[in-house]
Amino acid sequence: MTHDTPARTVPLRQLRLLGLVAPLVFVITLLSLRPWVIETLGLRTGHLVLGTVLLTSVLVFGWGMYRLIDRTHQAVVEAERQSAALVERDWIAREMHDSLAQVLAVAHLRLRALETRPSVAGDERVRADIDDLATLCREAQRDVREAIVGLKDAHHPERSLLEHLDAFVSVFSRTSGIRTTLHADTAAELNLSPAAEVQVIRVVQEALANIRKHAGATHAAVRVTTRDGHTEFVVEDDGVGFDPGHPRGSDGFGLVTMRERTESAGGTLLLDAAPGRGTRVVVTLPDAVPPRPAVPARPATPAPARVGEVVA
Repeated sequence: MTHDTPARTVPLRQLRLLGLVAPLVFVITLLSLRPWVIETLGLRTGHLVLGTVLLTSVLVFGWGMYRLIDRTHQAVVEAERQSAALVERDWIAREMHDSLAQVLAVAHLRLRALETRPSVAGDERVRADIDDLATLCREAQRDVREAIVGLKDAHHPERSLLEHLDAFVSVFSRTSGIRTTLHADTAAELNLSPAAEVQVIRVVQEALANIRKHAGATHAAVRVTTRDGHTEFVVEDDGVGFDPGHPRGSDGFGLVTMRERTESAGGTLLLDAAPGRGTRVVVTLPDAVPPRPAVPARPATPAPARVGEVVA
């Protein structure tokens, strides 16, 4: 947090300098022009003009400084708010890593050790229950790890959306064992609002988490396409698929949450899935600023023919 302070104080220092230097330069300039104005317009008229110019300039400068100070103050407040949010996310990530993730790891190891006890080894039903609990702990541990990655990734506000997605896809591919790639038809900055970008990241994270938990896939892909004032995000896999009419899981693989996030950003979410042919989630979001429609070129208007001139 401390490394952001100099960057935020520079505009304030420049503002103070402008407030001191600008009036001084103006007064010196006005005083230097006073003899010429009085000589040109006369004593009374010259003083009247100089006074009017001075009063008008003071009012305009004061209003401009007020607006500038107000905008600078708002920018500083927003920067401090974002910095505080990043610090809080970092604290949450550390707490999750040091407490929840560690507890889940220990619980997983102890459950696996419990399976080897003689009193348990001979009871298939108990062993199956322990195995289910150990699997749940392992899945929860992976969920926590992915959430930590998402929280820490927020510490790089200078990254573009594609860079955020690329970083998360790389970590997911490495930790899940599912070869996952990111494909984009552009390397330029996407034209989405900051709020929409946050929702996209969360939806992609949830979709990939569902692939890891349920798809049994060996390969997954995230595709980004821009066209006709919209940006399309596709998350697909080569897994077992499922029947969209009967989704597994307590909340339908998180589809409800993903759809709510997409709609809150003004977009739509489509699901294409079937048993045996993988799953495809398509999120379409409108651009923050619609592109200007192309203005058709007007045909050249022929000049009127002169008398006696033959028009071809």
